[in-house]
Amino acid sequence: MTFFKTLLLVALTVPVLTACDSDDVTDETITDLVVAEADLSTLELAVIEAGLDGALAGSGTFTVFAPTDAAFQSLLATLGATPEELLARDDLDDILNLHVVPGEIRSGDLEDGAEVTTRNGETLTVVSVGSGFGLDTEDDDDLPNAIIRTADILASNGVVHKIDGVLLPAGN
Repeated sequence: MTFFKTLLLVALTVPVLTACDSDDVTDETITDLVVAEADLSTLELAVIEAGLDGALAGSGTFTVFAPTDAAFQSLLATLGATPEELLARDDLDDILNLHVVPGEIRSGDLEDGAEVTTRNGETLTVVSVGSGFGLDTEDDDDLPNAIIRTADILASNGVVHKIDGVLLPAGN
C-alpha cells in the first residue's frame, strides 16, 4: 500500500513541478495573474477602478512592476489616506501606468543604469541593489523607489515583477 501511495504522490507532483518551470507558456494574462496572487489584491482593485484590466488582459506584451499589498499599505500610511481615497484619486491611471512598460523585460534583461519608458511616458531607471534590482522614478534622488522582490512571473501577454513600493509620477 505504501508503494502505491508513493507512486500516486509522484504522479500528482510531477505535473505541479513541471508547471513551475519559468519557460512554461501559460494561458493566464497579466490581469489573471494579478487576480490570482493573494498579495496583489489592492493592485487588483486599483486596476479595475482605473479600467486597465482590459488592457492588461489584451494582446499587447507588457512588463508590470506590481506593488504588493504591503507596498500599498506603506503608501497609504505615508499619505495618511484610506484605500478608498487612493482609489478615488484623479491620477490613479497615471500612477498605475507608471508601473507598466510596453514589451517584455525579464530579470535577466535588467542591468544597472538601464532606462525604460513606462506607459505614462515617464522613465524608470534600473538600480543595482545587492544581488537584485530596484527602480528609480524621475524624482530628485538616484535612490530606488521600489525593489523587485519576486521576478519573472510569466503571463501569456508579458511578465510581472512584484515590487515593495508604489511608484508615484513626477510631481507627486
